[in-house]
Amino acid sequence: MPNVNERDLMKLEEELESIEVPKEALHQARLRAANQHRSERKRKHRLYSVISAAAIFILLFVMSVRVSPAFAQTVAKIPGLASIVEMIAYDKGIEDIVENNYFEELDIVVKEGDYTLTLQGVVADYSGMIVSYKLEAPFDLSKLESNEVFVSQQGTRLNASSTYSGPPSDETKVIEQKIEIVSSEGLSYGNKSFEFNLLLSDADKTKFTVPFTLTKPIEQPKVYEVNQSTVVDGQKIHIKQLKVSPSRAEIQLAIDEQNNMQILDFTSIKLVDEKGEDWGKIQNGIVGFGTVRDGEVSIFIQSNYFRRPKKLTLIMEKIEALPKGEDYIEIDFAQKKVLTVPDGLDIDIEVMSSHSIKVLHPIADSKHFKAMFSYGVDQDGNRYYPGHLAQLSSEADPYLESTHTFDFEKEMNLLRMYISNYPLYLDGKIEVDIPLD
Repeated sequence: MPNVNERDLMKLEEELESIEVPKEALHQARLRAANQHRSERKRKHRLYSVISAAAIFILLFVMSVRVSPAFAQTVAKIPGLASIVEMIAYDKGIEDIVENNYFEELDIVVKEGDYTLTLQGVVADYSGMIVSYKLEAPFDLSKLESNEVFVSQQGTRLNASSTYSGPPSDETKVIEQKIEIVSSEGLSYGNKSFEFNLLLSDADKTKFTVPFTLTKPIEQPKVYEVNQSTVVDGQKIHIKQLKVSPSRAEIQLAIDEQNNMQILDFTSIKLVDEKGEDWGKIQNGIVGFGTVRDGEVSIFIQSNYFRRPKKLTLIMEKIEALPKGEDYIEIDFAQKKVLTVPDGLDIDIEVMSSHSIKVLHPIADSKHFKAMFSYGVDQDGNRYYPGHLAQLSSEADPYLESTHTFDFEKEMNLLRMYISNYPLYLDGKIEVDIPLD
C-alpha cells in the first residue's frame, strides 16, 4: 500500500464528502438488489431453532469467564445467582450493579412436596425489579411445559410488565431463572414487602408464594430533560428525555406526524461518554414501552447510572424506515389470500389457515433478529396481537421464517398487518449531546 501523508488523506476525505449521492437512485438500487436476491435465492437453507442461539451464548459466556480476569472477578461476587451472572455478559449496567454491590441477596428456601424453591436475590429500582430464583426436584423439570411467575404486594399482582423464561428444553433437575418486571409509571417502595409467586404446571398444580422484604436503599433515577428536535434524511425526530436508573436507562422519543417516511425501528442506539465508552440497547427482556408507529416510544438501553461522565452523546444509527403507504400487507384470512404486499420488498407470505400465516423475510444480522410484524388491524380499527414462532436460516444468508397465529373471534375478511421491522434504512445518523446539568 502506498504511503499517504496527512494532507493527502484530508484532501481525499474532502473529495469523498463532496460527491453527491443520488438518494432516490440508491433507494431503487437497494430494492432491485433485494428483488434479484429473492429470485435467485434457493430456499433450501437449513433452519435452526432459536434455541441454538442460547447454546452459542453459553459457550461464549464460559469462554469470557476463562479469558477475562475482570469478568471472572465480577462473577465471583455473586455466587449462586446464575441468572444475574448470565446478564452481565451482555449488559454493562448489570455489571456495574454487581461492582457497586447494588443487588440484594435473599437466599430464602421453601419446600413444597418434592420441590425446593430458593429465592436467590433481587435488583430493585423505581423502574422495576429483577428477581432470581432456583427450582430443584429429584426428577426432570423440563417436562413442566408452562409455569406462571409474578410478583405481588399484599396479594395484589404488581401493575407492571414482566418477562420470564419457560422450562428448559434439555433434561434437568435444577432450573435457575429470573423474572424481570418493568413499570411505565414507576414502582412504589413505600412498602418494601412483596411476594414472589410461582405456579407450576404439574399434576398437583403446585404453588409457591414466598414473602420477601427489601432492606437496602432504593436509588432515585437521574432525569435529564433533553427536548431537542433533529432531522435525518428529511425525517424529524424529537428527543424528549433521558431517565437513568440502576438497571436500565430510558430514552423517550416522539416522531413528527408530517414525516413522509414511516420510522420502523432504531436498530442502533447508544450513549457515548467523553472517553468513547458506549452503552447500547438492551437485547434481552423488555426493550421499551410503546411503538414507534404510535408516535411516541420509550427505548431501554444499558445503564451508566454508577458512572460520572463529563459528557454524554446520544447516537442513533441504522434507522429503519419505509415510505408511508408502503409499510403494511393486507390479508383476507377467510379466503386465505394475500391482497397487498409493498412492491420491491423481499417478503414471501403463505396463508396457512383462517388464523395463521408464515412469513419469510430478510433480517439485518443473525444475532439480533425480530419478527417483521407486531400487530394487525381490522376494518373496525381493532388490534390483534399474534403469537409467533421464529426460525433462522443459515447465518451466511440471514432470513427469518416466522409463523404468526391469531386468535380471531370472528371470520376475518381483511387484516392489515403493519411492518415493524425491515432492513432498509434512512441515510445519515442522529447525534445529540445530553445536557448533564
